[in-house]
Amino acid sequence: MPYLKTENAGPIEIWYEETGAGEPVVLIGGLTSTLEIWGLQLPALAERYRVITPDNRGSGRTRIPGDDGVRSAERFAGDIRALLDGLGIERVHLVGASLGGVMVQAFAALYGERLGSLSILCSTPGEAHGVPVDQAALADLVSGSEQIAESGGRGGEVDGFTRAVAHPDTPSLRPEALEFFYKTKEAYPHSAEELARRQRGGGRDYWDELPNVTAPTLVMTGEADILVPPENSRILAGRIPGAELRILEGGGHIFFLEQPEATSRALLDFFSRHPIAG
Repeated sequence: MPYLKTENAGPIEIWYEETGAGEPVVLIGGLTSTLEIWGLQLPALAERYRVITPDNRGSGRTRIPGDDGVRSAERFAGDIRALLDGLGIERVHLVGASLGGVMVQAFAALYGERLGSLSILCSTPGEAHGVPVDQAALADLVSGSEQIAESGGRGGEVDGFTRAVAHPDTPSLRPEALEFFYKTKEAYPHSAEELARRQRGGGRDYWDELPNVTAPTLVMTGEADILVPPENSRILAGRIPGAELRILEGGGHIFFLEQPEATSRALLDFFSRHPIAG
């Protein structure tokens, strides 16, 4: 795929990949993610939808000439809008996971008219209104990502990295999912500086705006998410009018990798019940 060269608080060259045909679906990853994180969802979703996966600002292959270092949720939301504008997409099924879930909340607040539906995965309404992110698990996630960036591979931090994001049984039940997760981190690692920028930028919440969301909304989480406790999803679903809540039994923070079939089924069911044309 080519870069989409556009503007959002300065020039940005957004790397994205696209597969399938039909109503557009855009998938937004989280703190340490590149677009590869969605690889296990693509086959099922692309059978019925046009699926677009960008590398977020500061991630993977996306380039920012004259980067000012800002990583606010509003800036990320503006990038999503610029991507849609550049691709000629008026309305979209928008999905965000973890920090990506905060980004899509910002998008709903700022550009809600562009939504066909909204799906918020393993995310938070903000620490002032939800259950705080587990700081030990977050430290494991960040240190594991930094270790991969520094060494180009896995080392002693990986066990903690796994504890932060996976259900305790994932290594034995779905080793291929865990391996896939590591490979996404090794392909385009994030520096410690970039991760710190993202953590600072993710502090804004959209609590006051959530009751104004009119798009059909799905909130999903894993019942064993250590990093972002599932109570956050219950709070989010209760704050957004008409939102549906799905909690996957046996799922950790990366439940969409641990249980890709169940996740894809839930998304496909939700999209089909809320067609953009309708």
